[in-house]
Amino acid sequence: MTRPDISPTVPEATPASAGDRVRKTSGRLVAMDGLRFAAAAAVLLYHFTATSTVTGYWGTDPVEAFPLLNEVTRYGWLGVELFFMISGFVILLSADGRGIAGFVASRVGRLFPAYWACIVLTAGLQQVWSGGRRTTLTETLLNLTMVQDLFQVTGVQVVFWTLLVELKFYLLVFVVLAFGPLTRNRVLAFATIWPLAGWAAQMLGAHWLADLLVPNYAPYFAVGMLLFLAYRDGFDVITSTLLAGGLVLCVVRVLEASGRASDLQGVPVDPVIAAMIMLASVAAVWATTLRGRSAPPRRVAAVLGTVGALTYPVYLVHTQFGYAVIDLLAHETTRTVALFAAGALSLGLAVAIHYGVERPTSARLRRAVQAGLLRCSDALRSRGLMRVWDQVRT
Repeated sequence: MTRPDISPTVPEATPASAGDRVRKTSGRLVAMDGLRFAAAAAVLLYHFTATSTVTGYWGTDPVEAFPLLNEVTRYGWLGVELFFMISGFVILLSADGRGIAGFVASRVGRLFPAYWACIVLTAGLQQVWSGGRRTTLTETLLNLTMVQDLFQVTGVQVVFWTLLVELKFYLLVFVVLAFGPLTRNRVLAFATIWPLAGWAAQMLGAHWLADLLVPNYAPYFAVGMLLFLAYRDGFDVITSTLLAGGLVLCVVRVLEASGRASDLQGVPVDPVIAAMIMLASVAAVWATTLRGRSAPPRRVAAVLGTVGALTYPVYLVHTQFGYAVIDLLAHETTRTVALFAAGALSLGLAVAIHYGVERPTSARLRRAVQAGLLRCSDALRSRGLMRVWDQVRT
């Protein structure tokens, strides 16, 4: 899978509300919400002050527009690798103890309301702004599926390609859940076989399989899954050994990606620094899961829960709307003001999407999807088809 001209997604996956997160973790994992928001901020600053795409909107290369800031933000693409690690942890945490219907419904309810709202808002933006990505009505409608990349259709927002990577991960989790609960051995096998199978498919030129297994990003999910297992069951020799192997694969992937990032940005991206940032990200994810520490103060937990809830919509909307603001203000005011305005609009739209769309609709959509899937399951079971699968599974 070739890295696009933006840095790599995704996003993102958490339980449906800040309250649910706090209840599930007794307040111990709210720090992960803050970490996710920090990852989104890194990606946002990368897109606004480091990518070659933004050159046309600033009217100069980002390294000339923000010479000091660019020294840091040129590594902001690693925020998506961090997203994938967090996703590996949180998706298994969310799926643990749930059946297939509950898992699928939770993902649909979590991802699609904000995503659809972002598409509608972006389509409206493109009616009044001549820059950015231009898509036909058919292409825009196809974007609603979240799998437009499978049809070689441009995403209406730059970051949408990472969501397909997430969906492929969800598909694999679905397959694992089809064989039963997330036992230790199943998680260990999943976290081991997936990255290795992806690497083998890539080396053997099995492009269709490599495209499904996303070998460039599988190690990050695997590390997150192993951290989940350590959080739930504790570290042991096997988990620790596999985690060390996963970190080696992550370092290899980051070293490869650093060269591509240098080419895309036109500035040197130090692979050693990139690898150190990635390893620090793993340590940060692990630190947020440590048991035995006191919960943060209520106000701090509330703030972290709020920014965590805003992370996904900020991530979805920031590129096109941020670029539009930069394009409008870059020659009318200072670059610093334009940069802050782009970030403020992204955050404001995220607040509107979360409180105006996600909160009123996500839970309802989740319940509706789960009820529909359970009805389908009952219908199949009444015809004896589910009994066949139960026999195969056991």
